[in-house]
Amino acid sequence: MRTTIKYGVLLLLLTVLQIDAKAQAVRKQESQSVYLGLKGGLNLPRMLYFQNEALGQIKQDTLLKPIGGVFADIPLGDFVSAAPEVMFVQRGCGMKYSHFSGADVAYEMNLRYVDLRLPLEVRWAFQPYLQPYITFGIEAGFCLGGAIGMTRTAPAAFNQTIDAGKANMNQIHVGALAGLGIRSVFEVGKRDLLLKLSATYHQGLLDSYSKMEKDGTAAPQNVNAYQITGNRLPQGLELTLGIGISLNRRDDACSTFSNDRYRRKGIRGRLFGF
Repeated sequence: MRTTIKYGVLLLLLTVLQIDAKAQAVRKQESQSVYLGLKGGLNLPRMLYFQNEALGQIKQDTLLKPIGGVFADIPLGDFVSAAPEVMFVQRGCGMKYSHFSGADVAYEMNLRYVDLRLPLEVRWAFQPYLQPYITFGIEAGFCLGGAIGMTRTAPAAFNQTIDAGKANMNQIHVGALAGLGIRSVFEVGKRDLLLKLSATYHQGLLDSYSKMEKDGTAAPQNVNAYQITGNRLPQGLELTLGIGISLNRRDDACSTFSNDRYRRKGIRGRLFGF
């Protein structure tokens, strides 16, 4: 019985050492690889309202908006990477409510932004194809434009769509992000291919109402759907897939011994010492 227990403990120890050796090999490889790639997916945007209880109680629609851009993956150590990216993303919100006049109102904002994001990733490399990670960072963006649309039924029915510009929106976006993901690294010829699947939450930190609306130089659009006495902060849940390729070629140590100067004289095809 004791012998069985000893062999069991020894087998468990060898398994743990083997897993640790594989993890160290993965970390060593990752610490030397810089990747560039493309990233795309979907954003589920909404707006968070402060200081306005009535607006905070209106249920917002679930919207699906595209997102895409480019990213880099730069290792800073065995467990940490910087992952800067430039992303084109749509933000906004949609809601339906009843006006006090009895009209049913549908309101939707579709806004286009370009963001520069600076997240960090902390990962656990169990295998090259199994590397869960957490990510967190900051982002800053610029509003490229968009549209605000509203339809209203009788008794005062109308359908209105306006171009969203600096009279309607704060042109600058600043926010924070945090999320979870999983990385996978695969060999493709002499280079490595990186796949990254992630879900990240984004919270705007600047009021998205325009300064012109705040100081009264521009009339607020659809005052029934928001009140500029409060704040309106963009939020979003992004689901993305990134595909990148390493800039440095894979180092194959065995190829060093393929040169003829390491072979016995007169013997072709046999490596010296092997």
